Amino acid sequence: MRKDNSEFITGFLSESGSFVRNKDYFAYAELDDIACWVIARGLDNDQEVESAELAAKSVLGYFLQKPSISRYRIRRYLQEAHRVLQAESHRVRLKASLTVIVTDYARVRYGVAGNTRLYQFRNGRLQWQSKDQSLAQQMVDGEEIAEDALDQHEERHNLLSYLGTPNEFRPLISKKFPLYDGDVFLLATSGLWEKVNPAEMQDGLQEATDPETWIDTLEDVVLSKQEHVVQNYTAAAIFANKIFKTDPQKKWRIIKRVAIILLVLALAGGGALLFKMKEAERIADAATGMFEHETAGDAFIAESDYPKALKAYSDARNAANIVKNKIQATLLAKKIRITQLIVDGDTAVKDEQYAKALDKYDKALKEMKGREDFNQAEILEKKEKTQSYVLVMQWKKEGDLLFEAQDYAGAEAYYQKARKLALETSFVTGEKELRTKLDEVASKKTGIDKEKKTLDGDKLEKQGDESYAAQDFEGAIQSYTLAQEIYQEIGVLEKVLAMERKVTKAEEKLNPPTAPPSAGAQAGQTPAAQVNQTAPVNQTVPVNPVAPTYQPAPAPQVAPTNQAVPPAETAPATQPVQPPHANPPATANPTQEEAAKTP
Repeated sequence: MRKDNSEFITGFLSESGSFVRNKDYFAYAELDDIACWVIARGLDNDQEVESAELAAKSVLGYFLQKPSISRYRIRRYLQEAHRVLQAESHRVRLKASLTVIVTDYARVRYGVAGNTRLYQFRNGRLQWQSKDQSLAQQMVDGEEIAEDALDQHEERHNLLSYLGTPNEFRPLISKKFPLYDGDVFLLATSGLWEKVNPAEMQDGLQEATDPETWIDTLEDVVLSKQEHVVQNYTAAAIFANKIFKTDPQKKWRIIKRVAIILLVLALAGGGALLFKMKEAERIADAATGMFEHETAGDAFIAESDYPKALKAYSDARNAANIVKNKIQATLLAKKIRITQLIVDGDTAVKDEQYAKALDKYDKALKEMKGREDFNQAEILEKKEKTQSYVLVMQWKKEGDLLFEAQDYAGAEAYYQKARKLALETSFVTGEKELRTKLDEVASKKTGIDKEKKTLDGDKLEKQGDESYAAQDFEGAIQSYTLAQEIYQEIGVLEKVLAMERKVTKAEEKLNPPTAPPSAGAQAGQTPAAQVNQTAPVNQTVPVNPVAPTYQPAPAPQVAPTNQAVPPAETAPATQPVQPPHANPPATANPTQEEAAKTP
């Protein structure tokens, strides 16, 4: 196979620039013996249909149906895409520029409609570039303007031909070019080639080791222009590091074969013989190809590469029809049907249409029953895995219903069960969705828990306020402390500080501060011995009775005549002072009483 014996590496980028929508499109397909790359730019303003994407997919679709590097086929690819745009032009006329390049890994041919471009570089230097179908290009060809003025000329977007044109469609199809190891191709839309000239392309290629690096450099050049408006830009680089090497003797064998045919014709002298020989040659080639393609299809089945097997079997059946081998065509049709069912099942799984996938796998298993050329166990495994996907999605749906009913615990149980099965069956898409659902449940449960704890804290705070109002300061402190812990847990800082203030206030009420000591106490007097010194002259001041555990207090001083005695300091509340005229207690000390009578 040519592809396995060559090395073509592709890298690309496509950006919308300053716009919301990207009207550019790039796609490619690499088959075993031939490859195709397509770049397109939409020229209309339709808001629903992307003309560039539609045109590029049309070209690739027709290429995959009938892959060829011939001039006729490439023209047909472009004509079919042109007709598709015309057929889809319902609201506005769809228009697009498009460039297609096809290679058999040894030679290359391209087609252009509009002003998307293809550049070829060899040994780091620009070898050639495609021609635009624009008025500016026509002026360059007529030597009316210089070639280096083309990229900025005002008529560069005045296209003479393009996909969707109402006039006669005439795409440009190139001749066939040979390839050499190290050749590099660049496909670009006008958003890039208007801002990056060939010299800048070459400079970037000098430093690049792979397509992605080169493309990134070209994008940097576009953005370095610092334009106020950046158009959509798309670029695709193809590095032909190794091309397919053909048999050098094959060319001479073909020449000899043609010479022999011509010689026979000359001797026979009739066109009928030429026709018969060509027909015989075609049938012989078809017979050989029939068995080769079928063998290749069987090998792909063994490798579980069903899309490639389907194509190989289709080619084999076409060859069987050419040689009119009905039996072989019938056998191949059976293989094609089974393979197609498997491919359809795999596609349905990718599209998340699991019920459809199960139906396809069931039909494939029924068709392959009793056959040994298909791996029945593998298809059974695909079916079982798809059944698991269906169960995962069913459990997810049950969880969704509970989630909508605000039964978050029940929803979480279904989601957890579904996610576990998704992990066991490598159901990546389902597992990702279920992880998101579990995060949503956790968020809801966290919110509900916070609300509940907030209510609990508010309730405790209210109890504390009621206890405080009832002068139950210990109870108030306890309630405030519990509320503070709850507020701390849920992160309500302002409430935490409020509870701190309330606790402090309650503690002050529960344990008031002690009064400072009196002056008499500072002088060493016992508070019980302090008496009121406001008694008049020659009047005895009564003294406190002598308690068994106290020493007698010294006699008070008598104030001078007509001079008021300064008021005594207030005794502590636990030991009130007897009023001046109160009768002394019956147990007064006689000695004290006698001393008080002395002038």
